[in-house]
Amino acid sequence: MPLTFDGFVRSLTDHGLLDADDLRDWLAHLPAGQRPRTAEDLARELVRAGKLTKFQAQIVYHGKAKGLVMGNYVILDKLGEGGMGQVFQARHKRMDRRVALKILPAAATKSADAVKRFQREMRAAARLSHPNIVTAHDADEERGVHFLAMEYVDGSDLGRVVKEQGALPLAQALDYVRQAALGLQYAHEQGIVHRDIKPSNLLVDSRGTVKILDLGLAHV
Repeated sequence: MPLTFDGFVRSLTDHGLLDADDLRDWLAHLPAGQRPRTAEDLARELVRAGKLTKFQAQIVYHGKAKGLVMGNYVILDKLGEGGMGQVFQARHKRMDRRVALKILPAAATKSADAVKRFQREMRAAARLSHPNIVTAHDADEERGVHFLAMEYVDGSDLGRVVKEQGALPLAQALDYVRQAALGLQYAHEQGIVHRDIKPSNLLVDSRGTVKILDLGLAHV
């Protein structure tokens, strides 16, 4: 059920999404005709001002702000979803660093095998540091929910790139294969075999750097 105006404000401040004094000061400085009267209006103005993302505003408006905070991380947007978890863009509250936060679904925590697989991915990722592999920053558990904080890559996976653009030029395709091979060679040297290489597990950032992700099936 959508929140009232006061409920929306309390939810934002109680969960640490916005500072109460900052929010009060921001509201006071809005032109009289622009001051929101409903929770929906307030959400719209906060998004317009860059204080909330659209994703956050929708979640808070429906009374689920608690799910936007995971330990030291504040979730900003949803990036994707797979069989072994949902991935969100998030920000570390103290370091102000953007990360990709992979969260094990609540239903999966009931499976000992799923939890072991997720923990295996955490350990494998922690052992690797290479330009062509997504860096793992942190791993933890909050309210029984397991999560892995990884380098946020501003780009798209190769599966989507090829789907949207079609076949890549030969030189570009060879360069992407070379970069992926360098990352896999490094992982192998650390005693890790990925076992799930496919276009959707190869991210390409805005500079053309390929980064391997998803070590959920890795053999360590």
